[in-house]
Order: sequence, then C-alpha cells, then structure tokens
Amino acid sequence: MNHEHIYQLLLQKRNGTISVPDDEYVTGLINVHEDIELMWKAIKHSPSIQGEEKFWHEMNTDLAWQQVEEKLLPRRKAMWWTNRWLIAAVITGVVATGITFMWQSGIFKPKQPQELATTVKAETELQLKLANGQTVKLPYHQAKQQISAGDVQLNAGSNKLQYTANKTESGFNTLIVPPKMDYKLVLSDGTEVWLNATTKLRFPFNFNGNQREVYLEGEAFFNVAKNTTQPFIVHTEKTEIRVLGTTFNVSAYKNGITSTSLVSGAVTSKSATAQVTLKPGQEAVVTDNDKFDIRNFDSDEVLAWMRGIYIFHNTSLKDIGGVIERWYGVKVVFDRPELAAKKFTGGLEKLHTLDYFLETLKIVGNVDYSYDKEGVLHLK
Repeated sequence: MNHEHIYQLLLQKRNGTISVPDDEYVTGLINVHEDIELMWKAIKHSPSIQGEEKFWHEMNTDLAWQQVEEKLLPRRKAMWWTNRWLIAAVITGVVATGITFMWQSGIFKPKQPQELATTVKAETELQLKLANGQTVKLPYHQAKQQISAGDVQLNAGSNKLQYTANKTESGFNTLIVPPKMDYKLVLSDGTEVWLNATTKLRFPFNFNGNQREVYLEGEAFFNVAKNTTQPFIVHTEKTEIRVLGTTFNVSAYKNGITSTSLVSGAVTSKSATAQVTLKPGQEAVVTDNDKFDIRNFDSDEVLAWMRGIYIFHNTSLKDIGGVIERWYGVKVVFDRPELAAKKFTGGLEKLHTLDYFLETLKIVGNVDYSYDKEGVLHLK
C-alpha cells in the first residue's frame, strides 16, 4: 500500500470507521514500523476534521505536489519526492490541528553534523564524581571495563554501570550523564536506574540506614528492588517520592515540569504543600502552587525517551527547545519571542542529526534557524 492509503487507514482507525481486516493490517504495520507507530501516536490524539477520510481517498497527490514544488528550492526536490504525501497533507490543511513530523521515513537528506561540543556549558563527559572528590571518566558504547576507584570496583561499559564496594564506603557519589547520551546504573540493592540525557543522580555505594535515598536532577526511570524494611526515596528539587518496590518515571529538570509517572506498584509523592499516592497508570505533575495535578498517561509515550524518541502533543516550541538542549547539547535562543509559544505535535529522534529535525520544522512549521559563531542555535 502507498503512504496515502496507510494515512487514510490510520484516520479510519482513529475515527472508528475502519473494517476489521484493515484494522488488523494497519495494526500490524504500527507494531513493525516505528515511523508508522509515531504517525499513529500523533494522529490518535488530534481531533478529526470533517471530510478528511474522503479527502484522502480522492486527493490528487500529483496536483498537490505541484503546489509544494513551487515552495521548494530545486536542489531539494529529489529529497522530498518519496514522502510527498505528508507535505501535501500539510499544504492542504489535513494536518491543521498539529504538524506531524515523520523524519524516520527519510524526508530529508541530513546535512553534515554541526560541531556542538563547544556550546555545552555543563559537563560534557559521562563521569562519576566520587564522595572523596575523585572523578572517574566512564566509557560509552564500548566494551566492558573494570575500573578501580579506591576500594570500589566499577564494572562499566555497554552503557551500564555496576560496582562492588565494601560496607564501610560512605558518602554520596554523583553520576553525570551529559547531553546526547542515556545510561543505566545498577545500585547496591539491585535497583536499576535508567538516566536520560543531561541528568545527575547522587547515590551512595551502600544503603546503610533504615531507608534508601537518592537525589535526582533530570529524568530517570526506576525499577526499584523491593525491601519492605527499607523504603526507597527519590529526592528532587520539588518532590520527595517514597516507594517500596515498583517501576516509575521521574522528570525533574531545572526550569521544567516535575512529574512522577507510575508504571507498576505504588508511590507516594510529597511536595512542599501536598502529598499524593499514585495508582499504576497515573502521573502526578507539580503545579505552580506546589500542589499536584493527577492525570492518566500513556506509558509508551512517557517512556519513549528510553528508545531515543521524544513524542510531543500540542507542545510549545519552548518546551521542545528544552529537549533539544538536553539531547543535543546546544543552547537554543528564540529571535522572535512569540515563537516560544507556538505549539506542535510530532516526535524527535535522538539518533538523527539536529538539522534533520530543524529542516522539517522549517518547511512545515515556518520556523527558520541558524547557528551563530558560538554554536548557539537561533530559531526565528
């Protein structure tokens, strides 16, 4: 089937007008192809537009493409040809409720990657700062290595850190995950912590008290080992999350939204003025007055960052810019302040170059960009 037909089936699936055989077929495509899965996630959250299914059945894509060609430079025509169905949809207003970005299908030929290392002001290397002041650089995307740090033996490699420490080790260490990376840590009690880009976790090598405490700045997914006599506590700038044994995601970047999303088990989250207990499938978002907004969430979307995908729905460009800074290590500046409030629906993939995303944003979102001599990204 061609792209136009697949898009039409996804619209029918969302609207409940799809036949059983077609539903089985397109569901299979969603399960196998990440680009179609991402498209489906964007479509199912957007409201229907009257006549959209009929439009896709009758649309003359060649005529629609001619309209697009007039807006593109000649040197770009070949790059767009295989995905003209999406651009035609944007031009004709079918995706008027939110721009659906599909760069995994190959809309653009990526430019040569920019050298962004000089633009990062925070830590740029994967490292472990020990309680004694020593700093250990950790390997990334490399074979496992045994690293001695005093009396502690670190087993690092394959994007994962485990360690062996004697019972006398005390104090808090800090694992720093820089932009562009994610990393897994296994604590002494068996708890697994998967840290997103631009994240810091303070933790002890041993939990020698009546509770297990860690401190998070950034985003992480926790799979907490159960211990009824020693509760596990995650401290963030705005919340204290207490659990016994469960799986949950915490997002607590500075100047960002603080949220706790419970996948399984039970957690209690406490802010300066309120306390809530979550059930699986619920997330607690801290409001401006330090209270909680409780809502349901889609775990596939919230945890998509673990697959290198950021999915956004009706999200401001300011918030998307924050993800760009964390994932690519480049500072984002809005030359036109009103752009920060402009909202989009779609997805961002970490494995693709940043310019891959920005070129899509430029065409379908009418947002231009450039880099200054310091490597700062300007959206305009």
